[in-house]
Amino acid sequence: MKTNTMTGAFILAGIGFFTTANAAPAATEEQPPFDWSGAYAGIHIGYGWGDSDFTDSEYNGAPPYPTVGWGVDSDGLITGINAGYNWQRDHMIFGLEGEIGRLNLSGSAAQPGTDPYGIPYDASGTVDKGWYGGLSARLGYAWDRTLLYAKAGVLYSNARSGFKDTCTAGPCGNSTASASKRIGWGYQLGAGVEHAMTKRWTIKAEYAYLDFGTTTISGNIIGGAFGGKPYDIRSDLSMHTVKIGLNYQF
Repeated sequence: MKTNTMTGAFILAGIGFFTTANAAPAATEEQPPFDWSGAYAGIHIGYGWGDSDFTDSEYNGAPPYPTVGWGVDSDGLITGINAGYNWQRDHMIFGLEGEIGRLNLSGSAAQPGTDPYGIPYDASGTVDKGWYGGLSARLGYAWDRTLLYAKAGVLYSNARSGFKDTCTAGPCGNSTASASKRIGWGYQLGAGVEHAMTKRWTIKAEYAYLDFGTTTISGNIIGGAFGGKPYDIRSDLSMHTVKIGLNYQF
């Protein structure tokens, strides 16, 4: 009887040992959900392509010249740095992100058609590269290490829209109109996906639509029959961008 009791106790102890031993590795294999909250900073690189509508209603609007409109395409690389802060509540992510970088946009196009005297227009509109900075709010949903988000915010850029016209024929004579202006303030709307590779490092891919509204390029004609006449050329700039980035979570 004593032997059976000891044997039973030994078997129960063995079962308890192996049960505990088998359960322990399972606990250590489970990783806690990724924590998106906190500060981060990173770099990004991408590509942007834009479209601008130019309207010459002042210079060519001088009698007998008609108003002329035309488009200018521009494109180029986008590079920069960014930093932000996330707050997490369950699967929902709320954040603020600032960025600064370079819009290497470049493009130009001539006014189409001919004037009332049959002379081809020789004016052109241009878009030139510059720096930009922005601040956006982010709202996302996280599946552990993968975050899908949308963003919206404001932007400022010193990239420039320009206008140039050198007239050597017709009633305008030898005159020149040349001016440019910063595109200034705008807004952006975008969406992206971010994935945590490690506890600290994440990668992201993002699309954003940028709109800088209308810019008025003003100046005075130099020389010729219209010398001294002021002109206002309107242009706008909207663009699409795609970027990839690398962030470090603090």
